[in-house]
Amino acid sequence: MKKDFFDFPTISKAEWIAQAKKDLKGKDFDEVLKSDLWGRISLDPFYTREDLEGTIPNQSSFHQASDLPGESARIWQNMTSVHPGDTSDQVLEALQNGSEGLILHLTGFEDLDQLLEGVLPQYIPIAIRPMGNPVTALKSYFDWVDRHSAPLDRIHGALLWSPSDLVFDQNEDFGLGLEVLEEIFEMTEPYPQFRAFSIQASRYTESGANPIDGTVFMLGELVEILDRSVQNPDYIFQKLMLETAVGEHYFGEIARLKALRQVVVQLAKLSPMDFSEEKVCLLAKSAHWDQSILDTNTNLIRQTYQAMAAVLGGCNWLWVPPLHEDRAGKRERRIARNVSAVLREEAYLDKVMDPAAGSFFLENLQTEIQNELRDGLKKLEASGGWLNVLVNGTIHSKVRNERERVQKEILDKSKTKIGVNIFPASEKLKNDLEFEIFEEKIHQLRPTRASYLVELQTQTTL
Repeated sequence: MKKDFFDFPTISKAEWIAQAKKDLKGKDFDEVLKSDLWGRISLDPFYTREDLEGTIPNQSSFHQASDLPGESARIWQNMTSVHPGDTSDQVLEALQNGSEGLILHLTGFEDLDQLLEGVLPQYIPIAIRPMGNPVTALKSYFDWVDRHSAPLDRIHGALLWSPSDLVFDQNEDFGLGLEVLEEIFEMTEPYPQFRAFSIQASRYTESGANPIDGTVFMLGELVEILDRSVQNPDYIFQKLMLETAVGEHYFGEIARLKALRQVVVQLAKLSPMDFSEEKVCLLAKSAHWDQSILDTNTNLIRQTYQAMAAVLGGCNWLWVPPLHEDRAGKRERRIARNVSAVLREEAYLDKVMDPAAGSFFLENLQTEIQNELRDGLKKLEASGGWLNVLVNGTIHSKVRNERERVQKEILDKSKTKIGVNIFPASEKLKNDLEFEIFEEKIHQLRPTRASYLVELQTQTTL
């Protein structure tokens, strides 16, 4: 029988490169076709099975499989913020139109019975972002939960706070933060599904840090807590939430999130405990660092591919906050909330647990990022650990130097940014947000934007 199709002959990567060099007609292959990711990782123009060096691609498992018949293979929770001044009608509208969980920005003195009227805490994850004393905010929330007489083991959520918040926000000693953490551990003990603290890579990257450095600092802080807490490591990992902001480098962010999960699992396995990748809980938010107050319609596109990278990278909670979210209108909040629905209902990203598995490029990139994270963590420990590097100012300097470099490159157009320094919106379509002067004390790392200097220049020329 005559076959209609035949296997193509195997072509090595070296042969592909030779053909590319021939087609370049004397131009330098590396200069024309190679690039880099975050100034740390060299990227080839293409990848083949040879780049996996004989390793078998691994299908990641981002969560336990659901016991419910017909449930999708991939599950993530679409989180929406609740700010002071919001009403119960707004909260219920969000939950009835796409939101699957809430992030409450609390001082601890709100009337939660009024704000959350009609909300049943046993059915949705709720995270607390304290706007002051974390103990006060958390106690207020748990008091509200207890008034609902909900089963304690059904309360899913997290406190989006870490001991370093006291260092960066209030210039307090890290040891005081650890004391507060021990109190929080005690408060959350009756709630086995509630995460007691959150280590934040977003603290660094939203302030301008290189994403590799920001992730290393995050891991260094986790190591510091493991070393200094009186709790056993098993309990700490059980109560841990990871928070990261997903930026503009789409494939790099997918690989970074997957690499982060694997490195955390490897850290956990340094202690004799049963800890697998399904037990890691990862909150990923769309990064404000890569958005802009100029031509904010472009931010809608940025939010979408950031959210897509977050889902493919394995986030368990997806948070897409509009820029200046506390002042965002109904339309902006609805659009941000619907990004998750589009990824699930139209892109079908919930049909496969790990769609990125098996990609020669992403598998290779994830391995390289994991190596960068491990090497960075080793260097951090060799320098005395995260706390020592924080106290001597190295972390602040590194973040601020990288921030300044990127902002200046966008200002002088050596780095392009759509809608900021190239292809600005026409006057008819222009939709700018209010500009605010960036201020940061010596002990702080404040969130800002890569486009800030261009925005500042725009204001001074009006």
